[in-house]
Amino acid sequence: MKLRILVAAMLAAVLVLIPTAADAKGAKDMTLSGPGLASPIRLDNTATDAGSSPNTIAEKAGLFSQTPDRLSGDRPKGDLGPRYVATYQWLIGQDATAPIRQDVYPFAEGGAVTYTPPRQKVGGGNPPGGWYRAGGELTMLLVAAGVPVPAPYAPPVAITAAPRLAG
Repeated sequence: MKLRILVAAMLAAVLVLIPTAADAKGAKDMTLSGPGLASPIRLDNTATDAGSSPNTIAEKAGLFSQTPDRLSGDRPKGDLGPRYVATYQWLIGQDATAPIRQDVYPFAEGGAVTYTPPRQKVGGGNPPGGWYRAGGELTMLLVAAGVPVPAPYAPPVAITAAPRLAG
């Protein structure tokens, strides 16, 4: 009986560890460029902090799914602040990626806003295009990743990030 349980547990562990086509989804990495950055910020999936993963940022920026209450066909009114360009390398196969470009305005009035140009091809589908009200959480993630906060900016929520430790 113990041998059967051990064999079943080992088989289950092997099946969990085998990569599948379903694993090949999301952002492999992301590069962010824009004003105030000495060099582009590059994030990949090797980050130990889940908040700084490209998939977390892509999710908060509206690339996985968009809720109708946050979508807008037109450019939001008001000051959007500095524009950053995020380029995601989107996994479309086990070793294949396709780029997705997105304009990110982390310091827009009312919280971060993103614009994804429509009709970008990613494998067999297209990411949702248009304007998306991402909110303050995306702003906090980008500031924690290294985006500088402009002097006159008043955040919609308090911006606090854990200190970055060198090493």
